[in-house]
Order: sequence, then structure tokens, then C-alpha cells
Amino acid sequence: MPRKPTLKRLILNFPGFEPTDAVRQIDRLTHGGEKTASLWDFELERKSVIEEPDQHQAIATFNSTAAEWSTSSRFVQFSWQDIISTYENAPYPQSLFTNLPKYLSFFLDGSVFRYSRASRRYWGFTIYPLLLMICFAAAAWAGAYFSLSYMGLHWGFAVPPAIILFLALCRFPGDLFYVNLSINDWGFARDMCNGSNPKIEQRYEIFANQIANEIQQSNYDEILVVGHSFGAVWAVAGLAKALDKNPKLLKGTNITFLALGSSLLKIAIVPAAGFLKNQIEKVATEKSLLWHEIQTKTDFISFYKTDPFDVLGLKNTKCSYAAHRVNFKNALSKLRHRKMMKSMYLAHRQYILYADKRVHFDFQLRCFGPYFANDLARDINLIETHPDILTA
Repeated sequence: MPRKPTLKRLILNFPGFEPTDAVRQIDRLTHGGEKTASLWDFELERKSVIEEPDQHQAIATFNSTAAEWSTSSRFVQFSWQDIISTYENAPYPQSLFTNLPKYLSFFLDGSVFRYSRASRRYWGFTIYPLLLMICFAAAAWAGAYFSLSYMGLHWGFAVPPAIILFLALCRFPGDLFYVNLSINDWGFARDMCNGSNPKIEQRYEIFANQIANEIQQSNYDEILVVGHSFGAVWAVAGLAKALDKNPKLLKGTNITFLALGSSLLKIAIVPAAGFLKNQIEKVATEKSLLWHEIQTKTDFISFYKTDPFDVLGLKNTKCSYAAHRVNFKNALSKLRHRKMMKSMYLAHRQYILYADKRVHFDFQLRCFGPYFANDLARDINLIETHPDILTA
């Protein structure tokens, strides 16, 4: 049973690399929450949404009710959509010329080898855009060479049209296979590793101040810090910097860090990004915190079957730790699951989307339900052993 019939929850949510603004992401969460409420037999009402663009966040309040319990949730949606847009909306092919060398630098500094040791699946995702571009380059060269040979021209004249054709193929069908999205993503990752984008460094400080203010302002029964994909990097960095300012920030709190398809290791094992390893260690030494990893085999854009503490060689962790490897097939209808399996990016986003079936790893259940997130992490059978909690 929940420790209190009336539960007060704070959720600090950090999204992944997608150009969606904070209010729209809260709208999506609300839609998913309503689906979850219907599935689990309780009522959900969104009371308010306030956008704070100067603070790069939006805040929503929700009330969940059933016959025996009620939950109020303050949901803070952090935003770095403006930073993403500078990478995603850069004109093509300039974006490719800018971000391709940054992507290749992960091969040159040995990071790709480290990825292969941490997760073979993630290593496959890492080399995926390079393999596609090699195929495009071969097709472009063959097309240009044989066309000019047919016209009786010297093969040397094939170089300019081959380059043009290569760039065209990277655009289409490249966009259908996420070539440019992947390269832009890796360009951002390299800037994050090197600390070369001032906006990223400034945003860390803004997020750290907001985290500290939210935690200090009110007494919550539970605090849930969520990092999906790249959001895990922002969440850990912001929380670590907040702890630098106030080492006692989390003392006496019931706090869970929920890593959903985390991209922490994408940055943390890069030689230039030792700062993130230190920040992870700082957060992991908090005794009051539970670190909960949720991973799935169908997500190639995260580190499946990896313990980040083990990979990074962290020996002094004091937080509690739980990891669950889940199967979205158990959560989705056959139609939605088939659709998800056609897109690796949709599979990567499914962590934060609603489920069609009752499963213990339902994200919206953690946001709006009667269970403490750390209880769900420690006991995946909790919802089976106490089904009466959810009776409306």
C-alpha cells in the first residue's frame, strides 16, 4: 500500500534529443496519462500548465483520484529544444559538413571501441550512419563513373558529380534512414563532450538552479528525477551541480533517479568527458537516492544489459540501484508493437509513451499512480500483490 492515502509527488523530467517544445511534451504526457488512468481504473485531471520560456521549462499540476487514494503531481518539463533546433535546423549540406567530422572524432579517440566493449548493440548503432554513407558514396561514384565512361569522358571528371550525387543520396533516401538525424545527434554529443557549445554549459547552470529551487521549496512524499535518452545526461549534470551548491540538498528526501533508455555512457566513456563520470559518481554517492535503469532489447539507441557504474569503474557508490530489462511486446497492442518495430527511433521513445496493457514499467503510472517509484523499482510484483489500491 502507499505510505499515505494522499501522496504529494514532484517530477523533474528531462527529455531526449527531439525538437518538441515543453508544452507539447506535457500535452503528450497528459494524453498518455489519461490512457494509463483508464487502464488502471483511476481518474486523472490536469489542473494547470504554465510555460516559462525564459527558464526553459514548463510546469503542470495533476490530480489523480480513486476511492481509497489521491495523488497530486507537480511535473516540471525541462527544455533544451532551442539547442536541438540549432543542430536539426541547420541548412543542408552545411550541417553535414559541420557535424560529420565531429561524428568521426568518436572513431579517432577510441570511443567507438569503448562502446563495443560496453554494448555490442550500441556499437552497431554507432557505426550505422557510417555504413550507410559508405554505401551512398559507392553508389554515387559508380553512377558518376559509369555515366561519364559511357559518354567517353575521363574518369577524373566523375569526382564532382559523384560528390553532388553522394550529398543528394544522404538527403534522400538518407533522411528516411535517419542519416542526418544521426549525424546531427553525434555532432551535439561531441560538443557536449568537449564543452564547446556555450549554450550547453549555460543550460547546465540554469537546470541546476531550477532543480535546487524545486526540491527546496516544498516537502514532497516523493521526488522523481527522470532522464530519457540524452535527458539522463542533463538530469545527472544538473543534479550534480545542484549538489555542488548545496551538499545537503537531498538529505531526508525520498528520491528516485529514473534512467529510461539512458545515453549517459555515450558521453561518460569518451576521454574528453571525464567531468560527467565525476558527476555520475557524485549523484551515486547520495544514500537517499535510488538509481533505477529501465532498458529494452529492442532499443538499439541505448546501452542494453549494461550497469553504468560497472562500465565506468565506480567503486564508491552509496545509492541504491535497480535495473530492469523489459519487453515492450508485453506492454503494447500487436498493431502498436508492429509499428514500433519498424522504427528504431520510435522504439527508443516508447519508454515515455503510454502502454496498452498493465505493466510495472509504465512511466505514466510512476507519474500519476499511488505507488512510490522506488517501491515499483524494488518490487515488480507490487501491482499484482496489491491490486486493490487501483480500484476506483
